[in-house]
Amino acid sequence: MRKQLLLALATAAILSACENKVREERLARTYCSACHQFPEPALLDKKTWTKKVLPEMAFRMGLDLSLLSNLPQSDLPFVLPTLPNSAMINPEDWEAIVRYFEREAPDTLLVAAPAPTAHLHQFNAELITLTGSNRFPLLSLLQADTLHKKIFTSNRSGWLSQYDYTFKLLDSVKLSSPVSSISFSNDVVLAAMGIMDPNDQPRGALLRLNGNKTEQIIDSLKRPVFVATTDFNNDHLTDYVVCNFGNYGGDMVVLENQGNQKFKRHVLSALPGARKVIVRDFNNDGLPDILALLTQGDEQVTLYTNGGNFRFKITTLLRFPSVYGSSYFEIADFNGDGHFDILYTNGDNADYSIILKPYHGVRIFLNDGKNQFRESWFHPIPGCSWAVARDFDGDGDLDLATLAFFPDFTRAPEQSFVYFENQAGTFVPFTTPLATRGRWLVMETLDIDADGDEDIILGALNFNNGVPEPIVTGWKESPVAILRLRNNKN
Repeated sequence: MRKQLLLALATAAILSACENKVREERLARTYCSACHQFPEPALLDKKTWTKKVLPEMAFRMGLDLSLLSNLPQSDLPFVLPTLPNSAMINPEDWEAIVRYFEREAPDTLLVAAPAPTAHLHQFNAELITLTGSNRFPLLSLLQADTLHKKIFTSNRSGWLSQYDYTFKLLDSVKLSSPVSSISFSNDVVLAAMGIMDPNDQPRGALLRLNGNKTEQIIDSLKRPVFVATTDFNNDHLTDYVVCNFGNYGGDMVVLENQGNQKFKRHVLSALPGARKVIVRDFNNDGLPDILALLTQGDEQVTLYTNGGNFRFKITTLLRFPSVYGSSYFEIADFNGDGHFDILYTNGDNADYSIILKPYHGVRIFLNDGKNQFRESWFHPIPGCSWAVARDFDGDGDLDLATLAFFPDFTRAPEQSFVYFENQAGTFVPFTTPLATRGRWLVMETLDIDADGDEDIILGALNFNNGVPEPIVTGWKESPVAILRLRNNKN
């Protein structure tokens, strides 16, 4: 009788434990997929989940507001409205979610040794020291105006400089904030961030550059990081798409030009993290549509199809877990079927999970012709932050160039830049030792020497966080802002 009682109690305890585990997972999947794709526990280690990511989520769900003390006072009026009026979850259920992630997450993430890269032979690598106010490697922008053969740079101090293709300084103007993006259309339109670092203060603006003077188009933007211009409704007035990245708050908006410096805001996404848009008539109906990369939480590539009168149909093409760190995208036709494919990078490693991740890298998603996408290629690159697809070697197929702002500085710092030559459908990686001479944030491609092939230039923002001291010492002793990769194919 006593044995039967003990067996019954043991069985009850096991069943209760199983029921608790099922409940904990159910709560996690319910609450942690309400705002974004569910992140599987295996994507991060136990410590990162319990000490970094989950406390931040408790804050955003209104359960623990102690993190408010970590924010600048100037940000509080803009952060508080993004938080719920009351907790979205009770403490008991939250603790159950924490137990689930702590139990299921690995102790450490296994990150394989970086794939070997061959020596870059197709490009001649040269370090460029800029003159003028942008000589320090603290760039926020590097863009080419190929019509007028100028290269624009901006830095954290707000200096906007123009150079010719030999990097001879042509002009500089001091703005109130760093520039993150330029749209070269009828006008030169600048996205001025306000404050470059993560913040929610509406101090950004769109500016029009006339010579070495600027005039304001619109202000009170939350950290705009990308601007595109077009005429959405064929009224011969320039409209704007702005990615207001923000931090806790932000949005992506279309600014309808109503004339006389008046604009009507059309909010396409009311969430922070809009990174980049591509404006194009994707369905060939005569109206420009918008393809957007949204990061920071609900990470996705989304198509906004223009239905006229500033009404847009929203179609999510790709969606990623909230810890993926989506960072950049482009479109290109990789298989020659006439449909746009997506080149995508993920490697943003600046927030709450600053560890090497095996799923960071560069990916190609092929379009089946019905805007259904499948991943066809992946190459792991820790901290991958930028990628472009060009036929760099002139053989009729697309090659790739990538940046990693958060590379594996210990084992492969040179992979902050990687060139992938497309050799009969296989992407073969190359790099140069000079890639370690800066922390490359921005990249541009252009025919800088007028020889008929595409060259590459990289711009540095030499933040020291997470970088081994010997590398930082080298940056300080020989500061360079530009790495020029001159294509010698022609």
